[in-house]
Amino acid sequence: MATTSAEEEFTQGLLSVLQPAIEAVDTQVQTLRESQLLLRDNIDRLNSDLSIIGEVQKDLPNLEHYVKKLMNIKRRVTTVNSVLVNVQDRVQSLEGRIKKEQERKQMLIDLSSNNNLTS
Repeated sequence: MATTSAEEEFTQGLLSVLQPAIEAVDTQVQTLRESQLLLRDNIDRLNSDLSIIGEVQKDLPNLEHYVKKLMNIKRRVTTVNSVLVNVQDRVQSLEGRIKKEQERKQMLIDLSSNNNLTS
């Protein structure tokens, strides 16, 4: 079954609309992921600093409660980072499928135009 010109135009139009949006989401996910990693590193550093302070100065109030809060936040950041990795993988997979579909459509267009030239 031959692909009609209207179907080809629709497919190309749809792909031209979706491709920039997918690329923008991918970029934003990557930026957010980098921020999450930086936040996790800072939480680790703060946790380490608080532990050292707690050991050095015994007169300070008990910081264990705050250390536990930081560890809970770190766990959440790690969970969000994991979700972001999954989202980014899905976006990249979708980009790959869109690219393959574009290549397939272009090949069909090229074959169709070659057949029209030889007819």
